Amino acid sequence: MASKRHELGVVTSASLMVRWPAAAEAAAYGREHSTLSLGIHIDLGEWAYREGTWVQLYDVVPLDDIEAVKKETAAQLATFQRLTGKGPTHMDSHQHVHMRQLLQPVFVEQLNASVFHCGVVTRLCAIAANFTARHGRARRS
Repeated sequence: MASKRHELGVVTSASLMVRWPAAAEAAAYGREHSTLSLGIHIDLGEWAYREGTWVQLYDVVPLDDIEAVKKETAAQLATFQRLTGKGPTHMDSHQHVHMRQLLQPVFVEQLNASVFHCGVVTRLCAIAANFTARHGRARRS
């Protein structure tokens, strides 16, 4: 379990999925252990690879509905704040949906509009995502 690993000094950060039943318990652990960097793991859906194709297991909002994604991301950030009493130290997403070109600007906007203090790494990631969203993916030479 991550909590034991944290207490041993192995785990220094974790991401909280606020939509799931264990979120309140995990947030309580984070409040009691200030040395644990606690971020948010935005959950907009899940997919599994089955028989050679990706199958959607559930969706929270349609990923092509930008306004719904903005609203849901903001709601999950508000839930994080309510559960933990503070803002996240970082932001990422379930199955890396924040890396989808269509959604990168949404995540950058949420970070920039947030009232919480985000860690330096997240801000740098936001800057990189913003650059990528405007200029396309970097290519290997």
